[in-house]
This record gives sequence, C-alpha cells and structure tokens, in this order.
Amino acid sequence: MEVVSTEAADQLPMQKSVCEAVIAWCRSSTRTFLRQRVEAKLASVLFKQGEFGDAIRLVNDLLAELKKLDDKALLVEAHLVEAKIYHGLRNVPKAKAALTASRTAANSIYVAPLLQADIDRMSGTLHTEEGDYNTAHSYFLEAFEQMDQLNDPGAVPCLKYMVLCKILDSLAKALKLSSGGVAGAKVDARDTDMAGLVSAKQAA
Repeated sequence: MEVVSTEAADQLPMQKSVCEAVIAWCRSSTRTFLRQRVEAKLASVLFKQGEFGDAIRLVNDLLAELKKLDDKALLVEAHLVEAKIYHGLRNVPKAKAALTASRTAANSIYVAPLLQADIDRMSGTLHTEEGDYNTAHSYFLEAFEQMDQLNDPGAVPCLKYMVLCKILDSLAKALKLSSGGVAGAKVDARDTDMAGLVSAKQAA
C-alpha cells in the first residue's frame, strides 16, 4: 500500500479500491495484522476524499480492536487519522483528544521521523484553531525541519503555515494593543520579520 500511495498519490479512488480489495483478502485469509494496517490506510484515504462519516466509523471500529491488542504503533497512526477526521468535521475538542491519545501512545515507542512530523503538523493546526499562533509556529517549525531533512513535499506547506502564524500572531498582538486604547500601538519588529524567516538556509 505504501508503494501505491507514493507512486499514485493523487489517485485516491484507485487507492480506495486497492485497500478494499486487500482488506477483503485479509478477512478471507485471516490476516488480522495486515488487515488492520490497511484499514488505517483506508481511513486516511477516505478522509482525503472528504468521506468523513465512513472514515470515522472505520477508524472507531479499528481503534476498538487495537486497544484490546495494545498495538501502540498502529494506535499512534489510527488516533492521528482520527484527529484529522474530527478536525475536518470541525470538532476541535475531539480532534485534540484524539491527538493527545496519539502522542500518549507514541511516548512509549519509537516513532518514525515522518510520522512524528505529521503529529507535530497536526498539533500546529489545532493550536492555530485556538489562536495560539506562537505555539503553533513552534510545532510547524519542528514538522518543517523533519520533513525538509527527509525531502518530503510536506515541508513547503509547513513553511507557509509558519509564515501565516507569524502574521496572525503579530496581528493579534496589534489588535490587542489597539483595543486597550493605546494610541499608535505597534508590535515588536522582530514579530513581523518575514525576511529573516524565509531567507534562512532551510527555507530558501
């Protein structure tokens, strides 16, 4: 499945069909572990297609199985997909709870750098939703550095989110000062130093 998703990243209907075929074969052959991994992948594909209802039902059934088996490695991935789905459904509290569960499972095992970067990116997203742009920037920076080292295309969106968080953070500070009645309120120039951010070696 990883080969299919890498070589045909934009072919979501095809990925869905392959996942469903593999899952059906796994059920007939009693390949439980492989079925669970492919179901996690299918939930991710359904999320990307915007089929949130089917995705959350699948991931909830999968999580119920995984918790009984205490498969922490797959729990990390499944809870991360769950967080993304709930965020897509605009349910930020449940998205935060799912992400916390993913981080908790990740604390006791080795997590691949790209998966850790994906967790950090999701953390940045949820902190942005809550208006904590400074913390969000830190998480996007962690994700950006990991993805950049791995030459992952997700590094560029993370860099864009970092810039956006800088802008939003400085704007929030300016509005807060203005609402306090401070005439000519200005934010620190360092808070709006976009040139320094985008001209750094990694960003360039």
